Amino acid sequence: MIELLLLVACGTSADTAETGDSAETFAPTLTNVQEQVFDKSCAFSTCHGEGGGSGELSLLPGVSHANLVGVASDGDPTQTRVIPADPDNSYLIKKMEGASDIVDDPMPAVPLDADRIQLVRDWIAEGAQDN
Repeated sequence: MIELLLLVACGTSADTAETGDSAETFAPTLTNVQEQVFDKSCAFSTCHGEGGGSGELSLLPGVSHANLVGVASDGDPTQTRVIPADPDNSYLIKKMEGASDIVDDPMPAVPLDADRIQLVRDWIAEGAQDN
């Protein structure tokens, strides 16, 4: 009986999986943002891949940092794509979260899960380093 109470009080691994608490976490580096977000959801020929893609923004490895950090958006030149240490005012986050002041549609077309957006937010918050 005590064992059952401990199991219920502490939860089970199934409980953790259902709530998403066991989601894999990644250090907020550009390498992880590239691999976990851009490569999987953005850097395709029809989006932000070869040839510059949508908004003349290529998010391919090796060029994504230079194309994002401190660069004005083609869609809204009053917005900066990534402002180091300022995710709330970075246009990339606004596009990913579907903010009301964005031009065109939120991106990517299939919304990212909260963990992936948080990874990008954390990378920007830590200075948007080319790491």
